[in-house]
Amino acid sequence: MKILQYSDRVKIYLGRQWVAEYPVPAQGVTNQRFSPEGLPPPPCQPKHRKDPSDDEEKRLRALAPEVNAYLDFALESKGVQRHAFLRKLLALSQKMTAPLFLKSIQRALRYRITTLETIERIACLHLREGAAELPLAEVDEAFRQRPAYQEGALTDLPDLSIYQDPDHE
Repeated sequence: MKILQYSDRVKIYLGRQWVAEYPVPAQGVTNQRFSPEGLPPPPCQPKHRKDPSDDEEKRLRALAPEVNAYLDFALESKGVQRHAFLRKLLALSQKMTAPLFLKSIQRALRYRITTLETIERIACLHLREGAAELPLAEVDEAFRQRPAYQEGALTDLPDLSIYQDPDHE
């Protein structure tokens, strides 16, 4: 087989006999599905097609105006991989409380930070300084009624004296 590519079409020859001819999409067309005339479109997406991150961006922008301003700054920066950055930033926003995330994003914008690891360290700094409160854990008060708890409540207390003796190694 011989395949000849021209600026607007591709011709396929088997030996010296012309077998098929297909139009080529316009220059600059990427990540779009196309097929030759008269044939159905391909049933699958290309394997290495970039997944759009529009939903993640919309969810982040809806959080607060501060996040919107940060995204405007961060996505214009060179070297930021847009899709991965948006997905990881959304995951980071879900790992912490909304006020802590907003404080961290405001500080990141003030100091022009675009690395997610640094934003996470900023959040840890806010937690250490006591600027943010950790959410209280929800405890089901009915745990005392569970058979496993009641069974363990009847056991003897452990002997912890070994930890109080300074001479014991």
